[in-house]
Amino acid sequence: MRERKCKNLKDILMNNRTRLSITIITCGLAIALGPGFGGYFIGRAIEHFKTHDRTVVVKGLSEREVKADLSTWDIHFKTSGDDLVALDQKMATDKQAIIAFLKSQGFKNEEIKPGTTNVTDKLARDYGEPKDVQNRYVLGDFVSIRTTDVDLVKKATGELGELIKKGIIISGDPQFYYTRFAELRPQMIAEATKSARQAALQFANDSGAHVGHIRSANQGAFSISGKDSYGDNHDYSEARSIEKKIRVVSTVTFSLEH
Repeated sequence: MRERKCKNLKDILMNNRTRLSITIITCGLAIALGPGFGGYFIGRAIEHFKTHDRTVVVKGLSEREVKADLSTWDIHFKTSGDDLVALDQKMATDKQAIIAFLKSQGFKNEEIKPGTTNVTDKLARDYGEPKDVQNRYVLGDFVSIRTTDVDLVKKATGELGELIKKGIIISGDPQFYYTRFAELRPQMIAEATKSARQAALQFANDSGAHVGHIRSANQGAFSISGKDSYGDNHDYSEARSIEKKIRVVSTVTFSLEH
């Protein structure tokens, strides 16, 4: 009876050892094969990511050349001296001469707006020495033009010599604006998007893929400059140029498919 119990105990120990050995071997194989299996599944994950989440980011451009449709022009003039009454009379005469000049050029009454005379008394200043002041009074005024006839403004600027010959000291450059920008905006955005898709198609053809849907898009900012302006000072040249160039650059992300 005791021998049978010992034999059963011995069998149990042998079975446990066998199971333990199998477990150890299995774990060893798993450890040995684990990196291979792990690499396989990681590789499949990367392949899945590349296949199903590939994108291309491209830029699309739209440009338009337009002509200004509005002009504003402030013609400043001034005089100085010691006789305030005489100076005031001269300013009135000069103003009438400028208005007459503008009308002779073809501007309409409603396009001409006279300004208000400004007087500076050098003796009334809070700084500087008031002694031996010459030309004590400085008078300044202006006449404004606002018109849609931008060509007429351009022509008139070339005839200002007539006023200078009369002893009128003038200054001020006309400004030119394009006011129908809102009409071009949708068309130019569509053109920029189409341009971006063309760039994406070229990339896809070179890489053996197909262009899918738009994943994201950034319209970018519209810029306007003088037609022939260069450098960074676009604002300065744009306002003084009748011919202008409008451009927008859109950044679009497309999905790529096999």
